[in-house]
Amino acid sequence: MYDKRSATFHRDHVSLSTVDGRIKCDYILPDDSERPPTKYVSDEDFEFRMAHLQHRDGEWYLHASMRKVEADDEPESDSKHRTVLGVDLGVNNIAVASTGRFWSADEFNHWRREYENRRGLLQQCGSRHAHENIESVGRKETGRFEIYLHSVANELIGEAVEHDCSHIVFEDLTHIRENIPKARWQHVWAFRRLFEYVEYKAEEYEVAVVQVDPRNTSKRCSMCGFTGTV
Repeated sequence: MYDKRSATFHRDHVSLSTVDGRIKCDYILPDDSERPPTKYVSDEDFEFRMAHLQHRDGEWYLHASMRKVEADDEPESDSKHRTVLGVDLGVNNIAVASTGRFWSADEFNHWRREYENRRGLLQQCGSRHAHENIESVGRKETGRFEIYLHSVANELIGEAVEHDCSHIVFEDLTHIRENIPKARWQHVWAFRRLFEYVEYKAEEYEVAVVQVDPRNTSKRCSMCGFTGTV
């Protein structure tokens, strides 16, 4: 999901913020100037509000929301709705919000160990029945963890809405194993799944969900972007 702070909309192209920096994408629009969306994209009386970038069948689609500008509309302030909810991920606490609220991973870690022990005992048997039971244990594990992560995602979004946040920011998950060396594969799976749940659930509340490089974020000024020490 993109809004005017994470994307710069032009009449013939858009500049999008990604985990690898900004990229420029040209629009491919119908030639007929009176046919939507060409009609609205080329009309200065309409402004972009937000957009949803989707990848489907090898192609990229930008579903843009636009509205007609009214004469009495007040220009948006650049500082309006800039509150950000930062989310740190970890082994002991699955998520910690910048508001100070945290979600303990105690239950998650307990069941992770339980399911690992069950799989270990079944693997020692080596029978076909044991193999089938291993698959059953895997399904139960996934189901239990998904219920837990849905709950955390809902509460994270509730925290963002309560504090009038326009963005929920996660650290970039590309190299999460390097950033959290003690994370097991279940933790990495949970981090990615939690981000996905928050991302699609937040659409309903028009809250953008993004990933950022975690390096120096604790040292970077949230107002001017300066990184350094005093």
